[in-house]
This record gives sequence, structure tokens and C-alpha cells, in this order.
Amino acid sequence: MNSGLHSYLHENTRHGTPDFPAGFYSIGVPRDYQDMPFHWHEELEFTLVRRGRVRYSVALTTVEVEEGDLLLIPPDTLHAGHQIDREEAETDSVVCHLSLAGLGTGDACDLRYLRPLREGRLTLPPAVKPGDPFYPELLECFLALWKSRESAQPYRELLFREHLLRLVLLLWQSVGESGEELPQRTVHPYEAKLKLALAYMQEHYAEPITVAQLSALCGFSEVHFMNVFKEAIGAPCIRYLIEYRLALAAARLQETDLPVTQIALDCGFQNSSYFNRAFKGHYHVTPSAYRKQVRV
Repeated sequence: MNSGLHSYLHENTRHGTPDFPAGFYSIGVPRDYQDMPFHWHEELEFTLVRRGRVRYSVALTTVEVEEGDLLLIPPDTLHAGHQIDREEAETDSVVCHLSLAGLGTGDACDLRYLRPLREGRLTLPPAVKPGDPFYPELLECFLALWKSRESAQPYRELLFREHLLRLVLLLWQSVGESGEELPQRTVHPYEAKLKLALAYMQEHYAEPITVAQLSALCGFSEVHFMNVFKEAIGAPCIRYLIEYRLALAAARLQETDLPVTQIALDCGFQNSSYFNRAFKGHYHVTPSAYRKQVRV
């Protein structure tokens, strides 16, 4: 099972394996993150909140979820997670490519139901709560998909495909299916530009990055870029970049035995003293103490 946060933090990550493109992630807050950076992927993400509360940004819209809630994140959708008031929380997520349900086959199921979902033409509620229509069926579907993380489960791939198709059916039934062409989902006017900037940060986080570079990449003036970024993402771009680097460093502290100074350099902090101060300011403990805490 893929349980680490690290693979969440790059938009071009491929979840699972080529012959079974599905990832299974158990995430603890704040064990794994306080603020999970914005990211996106071509897979569908299906999450159950096991405990506590978490605030998500999905397609640049804020939604708060709590124990028992289900979160549905369509392919290629910008999303991030945020701790609420230092509360602890736990989530389980299934992240899978729709090819497992038959995307790309060109048959009627693909053309009529899977492609609209892949292309964002099926508008989904970001959160489904107990008491909402279809909640019991969706929860049962999630639990069945989650069970497929057990590689020794008999007929694992067939069962996963069965329940993934069941999920697609439930999603269509939940919004109603008229048979008419669906409109493209409404996106933030600068989503494509923001993805360019975020992808550049993810690719070059170990190097010096300036506002001038990011604004030029988007074709904006520096002032306009900073205003757009802060309004959409909720933080100034340089602060976001620092917190992104800190999230990467926190994941490496948890998942590797590399020295703290090496992790700082690898994550774009050229000054270890500054890294230690920034890390303690964000996580409220030193990097070494954090490593001990998360490995208990």
C-alpha cells in the first residue's frame, strides 16, 4: 500500500502501477501535513474522513469535511488540504485512473459516461455527508474499493473494476442523466496559469525561484500575478513556496533517514539555520523533534 504523503505532492505522479493504476493512502493530520500543498492528477480521488475535521480547497472552493464524510475530487482538479485549529484528523483515499473502468476503449460506456467524468463535464458535489442521497451506497462502494489495497485479496483487479464501475454509476445517478451533452465544468479564469506556476514550483523547488520568473511564466506583471495567486490560493506565492518546501522536508523527515542538513538543501533551503527557524515556526517543533514524533 502507498501510505506516504510524498507522492501526493507532485501533479505528475502516477498512482499505483502501470497494470493497476490505483493508489491507497492513509493520511494523518498533523502527522503528515498541516497544509497539504495544491496539486492535481489525472486520476479520480475518493476519500473517507475516518476521524476529526479537515478543510479542503477543491477547484479553488473551500469545503469543510468531518468524520464520516466522503470527498469526491474529479480528475485534473486543483485541490489542497488544511488542518483546522490544530485538530487531529485521519483520512483514507483511493486514487485511481479511470482506465480501470474502461476509459479509452471507445465503447458506449466510455463515450457516454467515462469521458464526461474524465473531462470534467459531470458536476460532482465535493463532499457527500451522512444523510445525503446515495451516501450509504457511496460509503459501501468506498469500503469495497479500499479493501482492494490488500494485494492478496482474491480477484482483486476484477473486484476493483466492479466497484469502480459501481461508483461511476452512482455518480451519474446522483446528478441525473438526461442523455444530453453536458457543459464543461466552471473553472477559475486563471486556473491554467496557476497550474503553470504551481507545476514550475514543484519541478524546481530545489532551485532559487523568484516572483519575476513565475509572473513571466504566466504572462502577467509581477503585481498582477501576486494578486491573482493570493486571491486564488489563499497565500502569497513566496510564502506558499516556502510552505511547499517545508511540506516536502517534513515528508522526507518521516520517510527517510537522511541528515536534516541534507534534507534542507534538497528541498531548496540553502541556509540550514533559516530552515530550522522556518520549520519550527510552521510545525512548532524542530526538524529533529518532528522526526522523533512522527516515528513513534
